Parts: sequence; C-alpha cells; structure tokens
Amino acid sequence: MKTSSPRTILVVGGGIAGLVAARRLAQAGHSVRVLEAGPVPGGRVGQRELRGMRFNTGARLLYPFSKPFNALLDELGLRRNMMAIKGMAARCYGPDDDWLVELMPGLKTLLAPNLGLGDKLGFIAYGAKLLAQRVRTDPDDATTAMAADAVTLADYVRRNLGQRALDQMVKPVFRSTRSWDAKDISAAFFASTMPHMLGLDTVYVPKNGMGQLPAALAAALDVTCEARVLDIALPPSGPATVTAEIAGAQTTLSADLVVCAVEGSLVSDLVPGLPAEDAAFFAGVRYNSLGVVHYKMKRQVTPSMRFFTAEKSRVLSTYQQVKGDLEKGIAPQLYAQMTPEATLHARDNGLTERLDELLRPDVTALYPDLDRDCEDLHNQWIARKLPVFYPGYGASVRTFRDRQEATARRLYFCGDYLAQSLVTGAAASGERAARTIARHWG
Repeated sequence: MKTSSPRTILVVGGGIAGLVAARRLAQAGHSVRVLEAGPVPGGRVGQRELRGMRFNTGARLLYPFSKPFNALLDELGLRRNMMAIKGMAARCYGPDDDWLVELMPGLKTLLAPNLGLGDKLGFIAYGAKLLAQRVRTDPDDATTAMAADAVTLADYVRRNLGQRALDQMVKPVFRSTRSWDAKDISAAFFASTMPHMLGLDTVYVPKNGMGQLPAALAAALDVTCEARVLDIALPPSGPATVTAEIAGAQTTLSADLVVCAVEGSLVSDLVPGLPAEDAAFFAGVRYNSLGVVHYKMKRQVTPSMRFFTAEKSRVLSTYQQVKGDLEKGIAPQLYAQMTPEATLHARDNGLTERLDELLRPDVTALYPDLDRDCEDLHNQWIARKLPVFYPGYGASVRTFRDRQEATARRLYFCGDYLAQSLVTGAAASGERAARTIARHWG
C-alpha cells in the first residue's frame, strides 16, 4: 500500500507532537495543515502573559538527555537561545525537619546529611546498575523499561534504594514537580530516564520562554489556530473528513490522511466508531490535573523554591518566589502549586476557579504580608497536565503502537501518552508517527 505520491494530511492538535509530525511530513513533500484549538500553537508547551504575570501553560523545563530532541533544537536554531540552569535544588519540609533535595541526583546526593551510610552505599550500587541500563533504555520512551512497567514507583524505589530515599527524595520531587504520587504510577518513567540523568547537573529553558519552541516549529507550517475539531470520520471509501469550528463557522475538511495529536483521553469523543481494541486502549489513557495560583507582587522577592511532604501539607506541594523583570514589565511573583490530593478535591468539588481560597492559608504562613503585597492573582487550572503511566500502561502503549505501525491506515495517533511524559517524549512520538506514515505511504 506504499506510494511515493504526495498526500494531503490534516494534523489535529498543534502541540509539540503534532507540530513535529507536521514538520517532518511537510519536509517529505506532503501537503500538511495543522488545526489547533488554542489561540497559539503549543498546547501544554507555551507561555502566557496576563496582567503583568508570566506563566507556563504546562512544561517548565527541557532536559538535556534526548539526542534526537537536541538535534531538533539545532535544526530550529534554538540551542544557542537556551538558558542553562545548573544545580537545581529545593528545600524540602517535613513535619519535623527540612533538607535539601537535588533535582538532578549525582555525587552531591551522597553528601546529604539525612542519608545514612547504608543509604549511600545503596545509591552507589544502584548508580552502577543504572549505567548498565543506559544502553538499553530510551529516555524518550517509557516502554523501553518494561521490567519496571508492572511495579509502582514506590515499590521500585523502596526495593532498590530503601524507604528513606523514597520518603525524603523521590516522593517529594515527584509530588512537587509532576504532581504524581509514587504509589499510583509505574516505575517505567523513573527507570527509563534516570540512567540518562547520571552525571548531568543542568536543565534548560528557552531564553524567550517555552513558547519559543512551538513558535519555531509552526513558523514554516500551515497552522490554523482557534480551530475546534468536533469530529474525525473515516468513510468506507474516499478521503477522511474532519469537522471543525473555525472563525465561528462549522467547516468540513477532507484529506488523504489524518494525524490525531490531541491528548489521548479526548480521542474517543473525536473519533466515533473506533475499533474495539483501540477504543479499549483509549479508555485506559489517564492524565493528572494541576492547580496553581500565581500571585503578582508589588515588591521584589528573593528567589527560592520549597517542596512540602504530604505529612507537612495536604494542600501546598510547591512554593516558589520568582524575581520580577521590571525592565520587561514582568512583576515579581509567588508560585503556589497544589498537592495531588488537593487537586482532586478541587476538581471533584467544582473549585477549579477558586484555588486561591484553598492555598492562601499556607501561602500566607510562608509570606505573612501576602494581603498587603499582592496586587493581583491568577488561578491556573490545567485539566490534563501529564499522561499517567500507571502500572501496566506501558504494555498497553507498546501493543497499540505495534498495531498502528503494522498496516497502512488513514488515521494515525501521536502524543506524549504514546511515548514519555516529557516534552522530549511528545517530540519523539511525532517523529515516530511521521516515520510510520513514510513507511506506509512513501
């Protein structure tokens, strides 16, 4: 079913996965159009400015361990526009004490005073094991660590590093950076990324904000924003059709192929009549939510970041003071992120627009002059923050991908939920979808 003739292709979803797939397909000579529901491309990778407050739409950092992603940055001319952040760490607070947590664990971790000799020896032994796994795992693909797919992160860390490492390092970091509870997710993310983090102490952000990445990807593409797709149909014969609301009018577009690059939990509503196996897979795709309050401050603040264990706070997991850039009109801000438990409470009780009411007592305890110094705030609710690779999900992803790649079809899927819960995973999934289409259609 291969052909070398160019195809018309509609990409539904202008996040990183969709934009990367569209770029590769356009480079191959196909006629590609991207439909994005938001006002600008990027989805959960972007930046917004609101009344002098600047915040990300989702992703906050880029990790350096993905060679294909770094090659993409070079191709886009973005590597020279990256700002390096070295030695990221946060002060973590438990009910009785506090300690420093390194976000990129390395030799400094062995100097942590809260670890005993046995813990440190365990770290060294596990580090050697990780080095051996580096050649067998891909940090952009959680399914390359299938041995860890069926076990929870909590059990995996407890077995390999001990209870103290779980309680004082892994659990606070995952709760505060990813809003994940270690007992609810599989160890596949940890086991596929950690071998490639060893020896690294630097993460990156684009100098002009996370929105620079999707903007660079979209620059050479035909992207229609504020295009809300209502339906993707695959008639028995003829082209595929996509019904969308564009500029207030409902429009039906046709194409030889469609790439669906929306969040996996939205697919079933967009594509009625999925084959039973595919429908079962998409019914199992899960995302966590995230609630954040951004406080705009009248006076400059001292930069700092704090994490809190579940025992210390059931509402606040991350508190950050962000220095303002007055020359650019960006005010000093406080960043307050909810715990996974508080996020579920807000979602289930209709409080997603009232997050400040839940967080303010804890934030005020950390910044007593909040009522005096805060001149504005924004409640940010991200309904689908990250795909959740729960125990066994990686096996489902691998089976679905094998099925998608086995035979030519008119509808393909890509997204971080099919690779890894990272920006690099989304990009890798877009690359993979484009390669699959090239094999099937030329």
